Amino acid sequence: MLFTLAGSLSSVAASVPVQPLGIERLPDGNTLIADGGFAGAAAAARALEVDSLGRLVWAYIACDVPFLHTARRLSTDNTLMTSSEGNHVIEVNLRGDAVWTMTESLDYPNEAFRLANGNTLITDRNHNRVIEVTPQRQIAWSYSDLFAPHNGRRLASGNTLICDSEHNRVIEVDSSGTVVWEDTAGLSWARCAQRLDNGNTLIADTKGNRVIEVDSSSAIVWSAAGLTMPFAAVRLASGNTLVSAGDFVVELMPDGDTVWQYPNTVAVVVETLQVVNPSSGCSLYVHIHRPAYAGPDNRVPGVVFVPDGTGCGSSQDATGLPDDIASDGFAFLHFDPDGRGQSGAYPENYGGYVHQDGMHACLWVLASRDYVDTSRLGVYTRGYGITMGSGTIARYSEPSVAFLLDFEGPADRSQTCQDSGGFVPVPADSEAFWQEREAARFMKQVPGAYLRVQTEVDSNPAIPDNRHCIQLIDSATAAVYGGAGISVWTRVNDSVMNQPNKVYSRYYPPVWIPEAQEAQNEVRTLLYLHELAGISLTDVAEDRVANPAASLRISPRPCPGVLRIDLQPTTGARDIRVHDVCGRLVKRGVLTAGSQRTELDLGDLRPGAYYVSVTGAGSAPVVIVR
Repeated sequence: MLFTLAGSLSSVAASVPVQPLGIERLPDGNTLIADGGFAGAAAAARALEVDSLGRLVWAYIACDVPFLHTARRLSTDNTLMTSSEGNHVIEVNLRGDAVWTMTESLDYPNEAFRLANGNTLITDRNHNRVIEVTPQRQIAWSYSDLFAPHNGRRLASGNTLICDSEHNRVIEVDSSGTVVWEDTAGLSWARCAQRLDNGNTLIADTKGNRVIEVDSSSAIVWSAAGLTMPFAAVRLASGNTLVSAGDFVVELMPDGDTVWQYPNTVAVVVETLQVVNPSSGCSLYVHIHRPAYAGPDNRVPGVVFVPDGTGCGSSQDATGLPDDIASDGFAFLHFDPDGRGQSGAYPENYGGYVHQDGMHACLWVLASRDYVDTSRLGVYTRGYGITMGSGTIARYSEPSVAFLLDFEGPADRSQTCQDSGGFVPVPADSEAFWQEREAARFMKQVPGAYLRVQTEVDSNPAIPDNRHCIQLIDSATAAVYGGAGISVWTRVNDSVMNQPNKVYSRYYPPVWIPEAQEAQNEVRTLLYLHELAGISLTDVAEDRVANPAASLRISPRPCPGVLRIDLQPTTGARDIRVHDVCGRLVKRGVLTAGSQRTELDLGDLRPGAYYVSVTGAGSAPVVIVR
């Protein structure tokens, strides 16, 4: 029996962007944000697209856009970006592939617009000019009587509106370079200007800490003051104004009230619980972070987080990660395993059965919440946490875990045993101990989707036994794809790097994430969680069964006693094996040559989860019920 003691509920704030700069409200209501990162931190810059609830739906995190100034979505769904410290303009598709770049003779470009004629208008700040370039990167037009310009944009008239920032003015020039309109009244480093349909001009006056709307005579007709260094301002069709200022993007009503912001788009509610491990009797300290809108009529995916090494989940509160994941639309449970952090005292179990039993209790607690969609229940592990995570999923069929996200966990004792330089002080030849603590053993029994995250250090041939990613993904991938497991779907890293359901070797490894991109791991985590929570395991399983190579049928499932095995076509005798969740062989059978069907009596086995495999044809989980 599980006991939970309700603690206090609290609301907190979450944040993902470092420095939101350029902004754009897309036709579908999403918002595209150029997150510049700290100046000089190339790996921190990225483009983010978020929905109306602040949930991440797309990101560009290739780390080749240092100090990203602006990002604009084109009619082709490509994204045009300016990297000021990278001195280039780049256009990428939704996959993140570069389809056009401009690097020639640029010095700190800070804005780019794709024009109707196919040319690109670029504000080249340190060259004090705005240029129009052809797809072949030839300059078709330029204007250079400027000092540190920003946000040059082409008007419907053919004129060009430019923030001449260091001169503290906004100007409009015609195609001949003649200034036909100018506003200088009280501006202090104007950074963004938009000509409105009524003929007025909206200006982000950065060092004036305000956004103003001026008429043709430069009279201020609307203003929003008290902003922190506003970088960009966009008047929306609704009449509201979208502004990036300080660490936030805010949408302001005409009266100045905020109706939307990112981050902190939705409140995050934190629930503190004590969950009793039924195996040890230890009281586990648990936090559940969830978006405030989650409820019985708006259920969200649930994720249990398993910490690395001998760490505790509560340490993540200081990082903001639980709140970030919750604000992105997940119920996120993190716990301190037995004897760690704020949980009760217990001898360190190093992710063994006792720890797995405690994690299983936490899974049930999360699944029992009326705001959790139990069809989208997942586990997220870091490092050595994969041992506890995979062991729990393999040993317990309920509650059903739909997906497992693993960040760089070790496969076996060769990386974790102290004899091999690891931190677990138990000899490698202690078989009874390691039977409970090797993820590669458990991964063969994980039925849901499995996504492994691995940076390029795993491909270093100079590191002995540094093949844990390959070992785990090959263990989990279903036999019909050449693996040793039963997972309905597996992948290493991004789909643009590696296709799903592949097995690898040290000679044919996956494509790794560059080490520089580790700065983007939180964004990558959010993208992966959304992807995994959106996978229909039924559809994936049906697709696999439709594959001629996947001709194995094992039924009924659940099984009351007698199991039927169908296989077409057959070319020889097939060995049938049944293993329990600990990997022990408990029953054998045979499908004779030329036969397409046989039955296997499992009536003498105890109720629970088992795994049935047929040599050369794959395997499937079976739950025996009475």
